[in-house]
Amino acid sequence: MERLKNYPLWIAIAALGGLFMNDLGLLTPEKYDQYVNAILAVLIGAGIINNPSNGTGFKDEE
Repeated sequence: MERLKNYPLWIAIAALGGLFMNDLGLLTPEKYDQYVNAILAVLIGAGIINNPSNGTGFKDEE
């Protein structure tokens, strides 16, 4: 069950869902790009996506 708490897993599943909807013709490639860019902007703004090169990310202790 620990794998279900992994954020990259859910991001990959969401991306797969978007690509699947694109293949079915329910979502145009232009709209898909707009949605992805909007979601990434929100995640970056919220600090969800970070640079882990300086440590372990959110688990860093000050």
